[in-house]
Amino acid sequence: MAEYPLNSGYLDDSLKLKRLIRTLRKRWLVVLATSVTVFAGTAYYTFTRTPLYQSSASLLIDNATVPVAADLANTNNPASGGMVRDANLSTEIAILKSRPLIESAIAKLKIKTGKPVDDGLVQSVLNNLTIRPEKDAMVLRLTYRDSNPQRARDILESLSATYAEYSLKDRRTKSSNAIKFIEAKLPEVRKQLEKSALAMTQFRKTYNIVDPESYAASVYKMRENLEQQAQDLQIKIAQTQRQYEEIQRQVGKPTDVALSSAMLAQDSTYQSLVKQYQEAVTNYSLERTRFSENTPSVQGLKDRRDQLYRLMQARAQALLGNKAPVTGISTEIPAQAGGSSIQQNLATQLFDAQTAIAVQQAQVNSIRSAQSQISTVFAQIPQLQQKYTELQRQLALDTSIFTKLSEKLEELRISEAQEISSWRELEPPFLPTSPISPDINRNLLLGGLAGIVLGIGLAYLLERFDQRIREVDEVKELIDIPLLGAIPRTDITSLNAAPGKARVLPSYSHSAFREALSSFALNLRYLGSDQSIKTIAFTSAVPSEGKSTLIFNLSTILAEFGNSVLLIDADMRKPMIHRLANTHNRYGLSTAIATNRPWRQLVQAGDTKGLLHILTSGPIPPNPIVLLESNKMSALLEVWRESYDYVLIDTPPVVGVSDAQSLASRVDTVVLVAAIERSTRPAIARALEILASSRGNVAGILINLINKTDSSYHYGYYSSYYYQYPSQLPEVEVVSEEDDDERDLEVMEDEDDLERVKTEA
Repeated sequence: MAEYPLNSGYLDDSLKLKRLIRTLRKRWLVVLATSVTVFAGTAYYTFTRTPLYQSSASLLIDNATVPVAADLANTNNPASGGMVRDANLSTEIAILKSRPLIESAIAKLKIKTGKPVDDGLVQSVLNNLTIRPEKDAMVLRLTYRDSNPQRARDILESLSATYAEYSLKDRRTKSSNAIKFIEAKLPEVRKQLEKSALAMTQFRKTYNIVDPESYAASVYKMRENLEQQAQDLQIKIAQTQRQYEEIQRQVGKPTDVALSSAMLAQDSTYQSLVKQYQEAVTNYSLERTRFSENTPSVQGLKDRRDQLYRLMQARAQALLGNKAPVTGISTEIPAQAGGSSIQQNLATQLFDAQTAIAVQQAQVNSIRSAQSQISTVFAQIPQLQQKYTELQRQLALDTSIFTKLSEKLEELRISEAQEISSWRELEPPFLPTSPISPDINRNLLLGGLAGIVLGIGLAYLLERFDQRIREVDEVKELIDIPLLGAIPRTDITSLNAAPGKARVLPSYSHSAFREALSSFALNLRYLGSDQSIKTIAFTSAVPSEGKSTLIFNLSTILAEFGNSVLLIDADMRKPMIHRLANTHNRYGLSTAIATNRPWRQLVQAGDTKGLLHILTSGPIPPNPIVLLESNKMSALLEVWRESYDYVLIDTPPVVGVSDAQSLASRVDTVVLVAAIERSTRPAIARALEILASSRGNVAGILINLINKTDSSYHYGYYSSYYYQYPSQLPEVEVVSEEDDDERDLEVMEDEDDLERVKTEA
């Protein structure tokens, strides 16, 4: 079985440049209309829109607002660091686009401009404000669109100021809160410090102690000194007592001495002075244990002691009449009548010794009293030290707290003063001078490009859904069989003149039509070797493809070339050859098959030279396929093959009618005719499948009715040649009506044959 491969790749419709150009050439009106429509719509949309102006500004984000985790992530893992950065910038953007900040900015704008602000402006700002981060930078780009360019800039300026103020306030919030806390806490701490300091002062004032440690050391030293003084006084008292006893032994007990002793002992003033002197000595000794010699209190006690001593001397002199020695200081004792100077001297020494013993005894008593007091004080020192330590610790703690709070307060105030906004305006907003939307040049350009693209796309879709063959190249791409010829469209049906008319001057299309058929006629000799191709069937995929017109004119040209040609109209359903030949159809192929009438009597002459014979279809039988499948038809084909150079058979369309299918295997070859704008791709593919299944030998395809636009195959360049030489055109034979009537009379004799054809069919 013969197979005729199809180019299935063409059915995939890949956009090759050649096909695209062909599509644009065929659908240029669609592309143009679509492009113009889209461009006009874009222009109308562009020029009718309210212009929008865009102003922009940029904010620099301080790195301090990004958490330390972001820095760590950037160090260890750049990818995660970028994610943390984007997340933090997203948080910043969300804060910037928050409604409270927008409302605050709009309120400031109202105060600044002094004009009323539309209530819906807040929502408009939220809708038209865009904030996006710059790539690889801590910078945010703010853009705002508005129909008023001045308002666009004013809104961005107000937003930038609001953002800076909010950021500064937010950065100072922690310091401000800490300052408020410290300022509220500081008076309480100061009060506690003053209380601790007062307690320490009261302690020192109460116990007359500056430092318990040094006080304890001085008390201990005082106790040791008192003990040493007591021992020394005991020794002095013993020495003075021995001295007194010795002097008394030497002096004896004279009346005057006894009287002097009695007088001093009985004088209350003297004794009071002695007592006061003893107390002064005691106090002086105690104070010496606690304070130094230059201390005012110690110096005062010493002065009082010396003053009392002088008073004692003065009292003794007043009582005795002369100066009397006291505590080792030589004084004169009043001389008794009849006493000697030696006695007076001894009496004076005795008096001094007695006074010294009294003074020393008083000192011993005062030291014993001081020792008792010192022992008591020394026993209280541990408690005083503990209390002093507690007071000192509390005072140090309160002092430390107060100092730290004071220092922290100053630090916070300095830090608050040094705080700057984390959102700093890097690029101020500008006043836009040209609208951002609509962009007239861009919209018109895009509209034109979109129109062209849509036009091309629409043309491509129309090409896909339109299955008709429009150019020769489409047929070549569809099938892999030879292209035998391409016949241009013409406005005539026959190369011969119409009956009863004179010679006709061919038009441009006529000339191209004839030349294309002549080329095809010359190519027929190469379909086979040694004249093996003689019987040629012509069929088509669908009706009205100009097949009959081509065969008729082809037979005429072959006859002009000197070939004997038999033209057979095998289309017994819708015959056309007799009309093209301008002859009758009373008998023909059906008559030759169905009757015993010789076929030579049924053929008609097609030209004056007798080389072209025409066998019309004859009377239309009820079932033409029966006649075409008969053995007689096969026999006639063999006879005709031997009798003529070419036997051209016009058959019905092969798709939907089986007449051509029955002849395909019995002729030498089959030529498939396809017409531009009429044949479809599926129909051609189906026709080839049917011919292949019928074991027919398809020589190739003949394209008919090609357009002038198909310059590759149109014979347009012949027009100038034919119009230049009109005198060389051949004369056309005119068939008169009388000749046609004579033929009709001959046919009338065979009416019985016609009835027989119909009956057998």
